[in-house]
Order: sequence, then structure tokens, then C-alpha cells
Amino acid sequence: MRCLSARLLAASTVLLLCACGARGTFRDGAFHGQEAVYRVSPLEAPWARVSLSGNDLAWAGPAGAVVAVNGLCTGHGDPSLKVLTDHLLMGFDAREILGREELMLAGRAALRTRAAARLDGIPMEMELTVLKKDGCVYDLSYSAPPSSFETGLGAYRAVVESFEAMGARR
Repeated sequence: MRCLSARLLAASTVLLLCACGARGTFRDGAFHGQEAVYRVSPLEAPWARVSLSGNDLAWAGPAGAVVAVNGLCTGHGDPSLKVLTDHLLMGFDAREILGREELMLAGRAALRTRAAARLDGIPMEMELTVLKKDGCVYDLSYSAPPSSFETGLGAYRAVVESFEAMGARR
């Protein structure tokens, strides 16, 4: 799992539009990455697709919000969804879990976690959704400043609901 730090730093607009190399192709709603293949509905304006280091797909939205999607099919072992989610929060200070709920996503159990944290003193609120399917781990994340968190939450949840895992790249 990749560290969520880059995503939240981006959400604070410090690294919002970095020019990083592509990690795969995204066409007609299907992402074909180095490891994983999945489908997800892209976000539309006012969201803009951006390239952020360590992310398969990412969109920047209003008020410093960021939605990101990642798939990893090797080197992750078989940790629980909670452990995978907690790994995404590494590197943050003042972490507080605001809620966790299990849900079904792409035909598998998934864990949705809402958290508040600080990165370099900047407060952020996040919603993270993690699932495992067919040997791959997928994480979908949304981060925004607490004052505007609710504004983009619906867009993020639409991305989550559209998610279809297609497995490891062959």
C-alpha cells in the first residue's frame, strides 16, 4: 500500500499538480496499471484529473479536495483490512478514527474508515475504503480540509460505488 502522505499534501495544494510519470492507462473508465486492472467512473468538472506520485488515479476538486484510487497485487501479504487502512495513515500526526464500517464492494467485504489527522500541522479529514479481491489490494481515498470535507464526499462515494475490480494485470 502506498503512503497517503502524498495525497494529503496534494490536498493542501502544496503538490497538487506535480508532473509525475504515468503508472498506467485510463480509458473508457478502465484503468490498466502495472499490477492491477479495475474500472471506476471518472469525476467530472469541477474535478480535474491530476498526476500525483504514488497514485494510479487522482482527481483534484474544490477547496483542496483529492480523490485517489490505487491497486496493488504483489508484496502486500495478507493483512486485515484494518491493518491495510491503518498503514495508509502512517506518517500523520494527531490521528483520530472518527468511524469505521464494513460494506460490500465489488462483491467483497470492504472497510470504510473516516479519520482526522494532521500532516505537517495541516488538519485534514479523510475517508478511506480498502478491499482485497483476487490477490490484489485496492484503496480508494478522499481527503479535504475539515471545513470543506462534506462538499466532495458525495463525488468520492460515487467513485467508490462505481468501482469494479478486474484483478491482476496479466
